[in-house]
Amino acid sequence: MKRNVSSTVFGKLKCHASDRSYSLKMDHKGREIDLRFFCETDDAIERLLPLAEQVWRQRVRYFKAFREHAAVELLDLLNGFLDCGEEDPPQVSAARLRKILAVPYSIVFMLSGNDYEDELLLITGGDSPDLHEHCLTVTFNADGQIIDGDAVSLF
Repeated sequence: MKRNVSSTVFGKLKCHASDRSYSLKMDHKGREIDLRFFCETDDAIERLLPLAEQVWRQRVRYFKAFREHAAVELLDLLNGFLDCGEEDPPQVSAARLRKILAVPYSIVFMLSGNDYEDELLLITGGDSPDLHEHCLTVTFNADGQIIDGDAVSLF
């Protein structure tokens, strides 16, 4: 694993040898976004960094796709998690969810598949008390297509 990795888009990445990852923080509209690269193979960072640079340059498109997928495909799942059998359970509208997810808080880049042949990125957001310690994650392939999404409990 290379200790010194840098990018013209991101600058120097922080190396985490203990879990074979790199990380950095970027700013979008005054909000900090954590970027993480999990590198299970020796060539992973060489494969993931160009994808990350492309995604960052097109982040507005990716963030919109993330928000829309979450608001359309994951809203019922999220509201199901929020309904704990109370008489008047908290619920989130699609419009409110879109506002909450305006800027995600994390993007993870990783390799997937039996032979680590696929590059993936996961965009995660939902830093709001309205979600009662839940977040939403949408997974994209290297071609920018959404392949999965989930609502996740943070506790």
